[in-house]
Amino acid sequence: MQAMNFFAGLLLLMMPEENAFWTLVGIIDDYFNGYYTEEMIESQVDQLVFEELMRERFPKLASHLDFLGVQVTWLSAPWFFSIFINILPWESVLRIWDVILFEGNRVMLFRTALALIELYGPALVTTKDAGDAITLLQSLTGSTFDSSQLVLTSCMGFLSVTNAKLYELSEKYRPDVLLIVEERIKIGRQVWKDSKGLASKLYNFKHDHESLMEERKSAKDSVDGDASKLEPRLLYLDELLSNLNADSEVDSLPDLQERVGWMKVELFRLLEEKRVAVLRAEELETALVELVKEDNRRELSAKIEELEQKVADLHQGLADKKEQEAAVHKVLMQLEQEQLITEDARKHAEQDAAEERNAVIVLQEKYEKAMASIALMEDRVAIAESILEATMQSEPGLTKVPSPPQTQLDSARRKVEGLLSFGLKWRDKSKGKSEESMEGKSNLSTQDKENLGHG
Repeated sequence: MQAMNFFAGLLLLMMPEENAFWTLVGIIDDYFNGYYTEEMIESQVDQLVFEELMRERFPKLASHLDFLGVQVTWLSAPWFFSIFINILPWESVLRIWDVILFEGNRVMLFRTALALIELYGPALVTTKDAGDAITLLQSLTGSTFDSSQLVLTSCMGFLSVTNAKLYELSEKYRPDVLLIVEERIKIGRQVWKDSKGLASKLYNFKHDHESLMEERKSAKDSVDGDASKLEPRLLYLDELLSNLNADSEVDSLPDLQERVGWMKVELFRLLEEKRVAVLRAEELETALVELVKEDNRRELSAKIEELEQKVADLHQGLADKKEQEAAVHKVLMQLEQEQLITEDARKHAEQDAAEERNAVIVLQEKYEKAMASIALMEDRVAIAESILEATMQSEPGLTKVPSPPQTQLDSARRKVEGLLSFGLKWRDKSKGKSEESMEGKSNLSTQDKENLGHG
């Protein structure tokens, strides 16, 4: 089988010759049994199974291929026969073979083919000709360099394709394939039998034409005696010419020798035309292959340049983004530092405010105590004055002198006023208030002093 040379070449790249041979035998017997036999029954069954899966999953693409006159087998048969060797890049081929050998069945073969149809189906829908569709698919599959994406799409995108489902579909189509193969074998045997009879007739005609000519000449001399002997040979010759589909030009030739010469000339002419046609077909195929390869190289080069440009743009965008992130990070750091400074200032201000509140409370308490002392002293002064007046009234000769309690009261007032003014100055100095707040505090101290004077 021609496709087996792909397996052998792949295995010979990885192991010695004998190991490659036995590995090839094991793979074909265990994984692809019935694929590379004379009838290729399992291969034909898999083609029908794949066609049903593709029509079920991609009905729009299947309708477009039917419109173009492209059979699904034309697309998938090279994939299945070679197991994607020389169809996909080497990295993708080896990844697919890993999965096939690991799972031990042909499920990955179908999943990969469906994944390729899914990846490149939108491009096939745009084609207008059968040749363009086949050439485009070959070109696209040959440039499937992202093996990870292909394996991921195959394994995760087609989980419904299981070994049980493939077995069910195979059992559905196998009887039809066997029936077609049997009919083909019968037709082949009939054709071989007919061709063998025709070949023997040509051989007999080649080697017995001299005897036929002699019998024909003798028939002209003795018509009554030899006519019965010549008639079967002439009938034999007519049957031979009818089997060869000779036209009226052959029947018009006067002599049997000329007929033989004409048949030889026609045979050589047909062989030469066939040889020339084969050579032209081979040259055309070679030219088409080279053209496709050149187109593939150009498309691949264009794609590589486009990807390189995209990568460069992405690198530039990434660099710009990093610069922006660095600038934003710097601004955030500055804001964070300012926030920390503001928080420290707020904490210090709260501490200062708490200390000032405590100082005000202490001063308020001292002020209240001083006011209480002043009130008590005033009461005492009033009592002393009343006692003094009573004493002076009882003793007219005594002079009025300032009472000691009044002097003590003035001294206490001066101490309280000095203490209060000191406390207010310390408060204004530590807090650093504006001039308006200082004026308010001075007004408060003035009112306190007036209150003390009135007291």
